[in-house]
Amino acid sequence: MSASRAGLSAYRELPRIAGWNYLIATSLGRLPMSMVPLAILTLATSATGSLTVGGLASSAAALGEAVGAPLTGYLADRWGQRPVLLPGVIVHLALLAAFTLGIGGFPDATSVALAGLVGLTLPQVGALSRARWLALAPGDTATAFAFEGVIDELVYIAGPALVGLLAVAFDPRIAMLIAGVLIAVFVTQFAMHRTHRAVPRRDPNAVAPVESAAASGRRAALIGLTFAGMVSMGVFFGGSQNGLTAFATQMGIPDAGALLYSVMAVGSAATTVSMVFVPERIGPWTRWILAAMGMLGGALLMSSATGIPSIIVAGIVAGAFQGPMLLTIFGISGSIAQRGRSGILMTLNASGVVLGIALGSAVAGPLAQAYGSSGGFAVVIAAAAMLLLLGTAAATAGRIRRRQASVSSPL
Repeated sequence: MSASRAGLSAYRELPRIAGWNYLIATSLGRLPMSMVPLAILTLATSATGSLTVGGLASSAAALGEAVGAPLTGYLADRWGQRPVLLPGVIVHLALLAAFTLGIGGFPDATSVALAGLVGLTLPQVGALSRARWLALAPGDTATAFAFEGVIDELVYIAGPALVGLLAVAFDPRIAMLIAGVLIAVFVTQFAMHRTHRAVPRRDPNAVAPVESAAASGRRAALIGLTFAGMVSMGVFFGGSQNGLTAFATQMGIPDAGALLYSVMAVGSAATTVSMVFVPERIGPWTRWILAAMGMLGGALLMSSATGIPSIIVAGIVAGAFQGPMLLTIFGISGSIAQRGRSGILMTLNASGVVLGIALGSAVAGPLAQAYGSSGGFAVVIAAAAMLLLLGTAAATAGRIRRRQASVSSPL
């Protein structure tokens, strides 16, 4: 059933295909992904009294996740998701406990290294769930991926808010404890769910399908393109976080930066749900270019905002297009995934976002410090422009290849 024809009713198929218990497990199982990095930053800063140690620990966790995500995907493609996830949960919980209990007592270098290992072993539920949908609903992944995108947006609203509330009301360690409980319960449930059997494994002894050099080159180019797109998305996120924080500080409400950022996520969730109404005749490159143009417009509006109402409007505009962009990139990756290799592609995309956020924050932070919010928003504008450039170049290359094929084909 086509999502664009069925509209919102297409979402009714998801519990029929996978079951409500799966939808709950994949939703709550990824909540720690948005909690753990911020909880590490908060706890490390609080326990050591050093913003430097907190920042290094958070950066180490991000770098660890960027490396661990595609590694998890590769191993899951080879051995299956359950055999990789279950031991991974045990190792991750042990490292999480060691960091939580030892921070402040361990040497700073040990704490930073532990944070890196916590990020390295963070279960990649979102990416692996998308790999499952490719096998469960191969004819209509658009609805499933839209659902995944909405859950991602909601998680990245709820996770940081939950960490902040628990840290203020109780102790940062409580946030780590809650994250650990969620992982123990819902990632385990996700790993044990019957749907893991649907994902084909990569057989290293199998003969690879015959593919021309041109087709292989196009596949490699698309993998590189989607990864670059995800890095750019991460830069957009990281730059937005810093730019909005600086803007809130200029307005005299420094603690409202996270709330302003959440406005973008709300707008993104709303439009991602509505993507099932987009006709299939509007191809991925058209969607990519239109989404990038919308993000660029939103970034320019943020840069020119003069007050809270105008920054909220700008955030809604920018956010309204970021969800469709993510959905488009994941959809392209899913369309080129070979049998037994979907896990590595989905987790590689997740890794690109993490790397981009780290890069965007590293560049936008100093710029915002030196030039205010306009410095941070400059990074957001650059990231959106890069997405537009990537999409336009890919669409142009595709048209050229089609014309060449038409000219060279016999009459």
